[in-house]
Amino acid sequence: MKNELNKYFMVIAKCGHVGKKNYIPIKFAVVAESGKEAAKKARGYSRVKHNHKDAILDVKEISYEEFLEIKEKNNNDPYLKCHSKQEQNKIDSLDERLEIDNHNVKKEVDKEARKARVSHKLKKYAILEEYLQEEDYNYAY
Repeated sequence: MKNELNKYFMVIAKCGHVGKKNYIPIKFAVVAESGKEAAKKARGYSRVKHNHKDAILDVKEISYEEFLEIKEKNNNDPYLKCHSKQEQNKIDSLDERLEIDNHNVKKEVDKEARKARVSHKLKKYAILEEYLQEEDYNYAY
């Protein structure tokens, strides 16, 4: 039954349970009033990486026919139907669907730049401390 009040959206989300450094992008068909509401609904679905700020990759308004196609595809997706790691390991070509998630990648830090910043701040602090001690001394007498 076609809903006249709401619109149909395709939300692509990062889905998990495939390792901390990986995700599987899944298209979800969502009925909502706006794209923002559709993204919020999709974030609450099972398997979506809830704790990632970038869990929603894309939101796009679609037609009712596309909506039905996505629903049918998800109903036949073995990844969305499995209930354990053992069932998931039996799925063929799951490794081909995996994508690397840069959410947990450790960022490179320039240690020399940090040392320079810290030493500069320490010098500033020493000068300020010396100035404040001189001021206190003058006001004491």
